[in-house]
Amino acid sequence: MSETLTKLETTFGERSVATIETKEITEWLLALPLASKTRNKHRGYARQIFTLAVDYGYRPVNPVLPIKKFRERSSEENGEITILSVADTKKLFDSADSAIIPFLVLNFFCGIRRSTVERLDWSDVSVKQKHVIVPRYKGKNQKRYRVAIAKNALEWLKPHAKDSGSILVPSRAFQAFGKPSKRRTRELVVAAANAAEVTLPDNAGRHTFISMHVAYHESIDKTALEADTSPEIIKSNYLNIVTKPEATKYWAIRPKNSS
Repeated sequence: MSETLTKLETTFGERSVATIETKEITEWLLALPLASKTRNKHRGYARQIFTLAVDYGYRPVNPVLPIKKFRERSSEENGEITILSVADTKKLFDSADSAIIPFLVLNFFCGIRRSTVERLDWSDVSVKQKHVIVPRYKGKNQKRYRVAIAKNALEWLKPHAKDSGSILVPSRAFQAFGKPSKRRTRELVVAAANAAEVTLPDNAGRHTFISMHVAYHESIDKTALEADTSPEIIKSNYLNIVTKPEATKYWAIRPKNSS
């Protein structure tokens, strides 16, 4: 709900809640560069938010009620995953603002969950030792785990590496003070996807990483360990999505000026 509120504020922040109409909310939802499944989640949270507005007397009716659920692709309905191709991943990185490269690297080439990357600090990342240590209190499953940094990922990270500090980019309002901003980081990711003309599926970075990792290393246990998940999840969701030759190309995606 917090994320939905942030997105609503970006579009309607200067407006009175009583003036926002159904058509505008529909257009806002359709404009979100997200999979239909995620768009429907925001629709649901928006509905709850405007229900509160009605309950508190800020408006007479809930404008989200007439908006029907968006049709989800069969892959989403079945719980199947969607990934970025090698070409689209390269276009995304080449189109990205340099400030979000570390964020994208940790998501796409290390497979760390987006919400976890948002909590990480540069002190958790060791370019020298070529690994990321995710502390117990920063991960989803409340356990400490280690992720190896691949050779191509190192090339992307080295120009940006710091001893400490957030992986997030500074907000616009507090840029001079370095205040990290989830919102600004996500805006830049969306901007990169738009510039690359790439549609980002739900959890694109992590899903792409796991699919490419297991295809390249041909080890379910190794991938499960580095992705902080179970072998059963790998077996049921990520096998045979890409071929080893495709995965080999994925791990060869490097910066343009790389030798």
